[in-house]
Amino acid sequence: MRLLCLTNLFPDTHQPWRGLDNVTLLHAMKAEMPEADIRVLCMRPGHGFWAGKTCPLQCRAGDESLHPSYHWTPYVPKFGGLNDRLYSLAVRRALKSLPQGWKPEALLVPWLFPDACGVNRVRELEWLPLLSVAQGSDVHQYLDMPLRRKAILALSQRAHIITRSEDLRQRLLRSQAPPENVSTVYNGVDIHTFHPGDKQEARQRLGLPLAPSTLLFVGNFLPVKGLDLLIEATALLNQKTPVHLVLIGSGPLEPELRSLCQTRGLGTEQVTFAGRKGPAEVAHYMRAADAVCLSSLNEGVPNVLLEAFSSGRAFVSTAVGGISEITSLSPSGGFLVKGRQPADYAETLHQALSQPPNEIALSKYAQSHSWPKCAQTYWQQLFDLSKKLRNVRLYLK
Repeated sequence: MRLLCLTNLFPDTHQPWRGLDNVTLLHAMKAEMPEADIRVLCMRPGHGFWAGKTCPLQCRAGDESLHPSYHWTPYVPKFGGLNDRLYSLAVRRALKSLPQGWKPEALLVPWLFPDACGVNRVRELEWLPLLSVAQGSDVHQYLDMPLRRKAILALSQRAHIITRSEDLRQRLLRSQAPPENVSTVYNGVDIHTFHPGDKQEARQRLGLPLAPSTLLFVGNFLPVKGLDLLIEATALLNQKTPVHLVLIGSGPLEPELRSLCQTRGLGTEQVTFAGRKGPAEVAHYMRAADAVCLSSLNEGVPNVLLEAFSSGRAFVSTAVGGISEITSLSPSGGFLVKGRQPADYAETLHQALSQPPNEIALSKYAQSHSWPKCAQTYWQQLFDLSKKLRNVRLYLK
């Protein structure tokens, strides 16, 4: 099968962390079906489109088998209800970069708006099976915006939409998306990279303090992640029992978060800003941790949750989005905080640290969400969609 993926969420040498779940999925799909010809058009927002400039971004080492090429797409940030139309213009131009004679047999488009909605407007791609992926904010926020909602519901009439949590699926169904065109498939987890290991050995390797309990956050420093709550709760907990918080990631809120740590009396002995790390390094930090933490305002089912379980580590999070879908089925090890009071979060952290999970049971549970199993489901959805469209075309003839 010739599969074309179109998305703004795909890594490059400057942002190797961008869209990691998408590129990992594509590699897993390639591994499951080596004969498939998978190509990626990476559509990046930028002013270069109007000037006709070539996008200079390059793929990471190891992604060459997916043949990614990078292209500018126009984007209006504040009045973005028409961005799907602008995206479709960029896609039409980007299609010309494909090898002569290469025609896709199916489309995979992570992120609903403007990506999948824009692809849905491209005449050259009509009647191709379109599998789109809802990842979080494209449902949580955009269904409340009239123009984007209209475009997403129009997309749902043609495409099959995979949601990365059941919560996202139910939100689409409540907005009148056809139930038969929406299904839930959780992200996969790399069970070979994320596995249990000796905490003390991992801490020595990473240069972390050996004695206090270690808390870990992995993600972007953005408002939606609610990191002020995690820092406030850590400061409260530290008054009762010594803990060390490790923050992996970066983002525009980093100066503000560093300042908050200082204000709350959390110095370098209590907090480590570790910067961005690749999956293998994150796995070492997981093994060094006693609990992995999220304090988000909304989420789907984040990869870091499954990675924590695969590493045999407890997970503490605010009870938002689809997180409870995974923690409620797992062995003891998932702790949820209702509300956003630092005292409640600190108390839940204390419970998680005083009730360490069965590492082997948690890790075994995560194996049911491996990337190969996830990839097999995506291929099956594509084959089913292709068969459905063939039958429709035969009927119309």
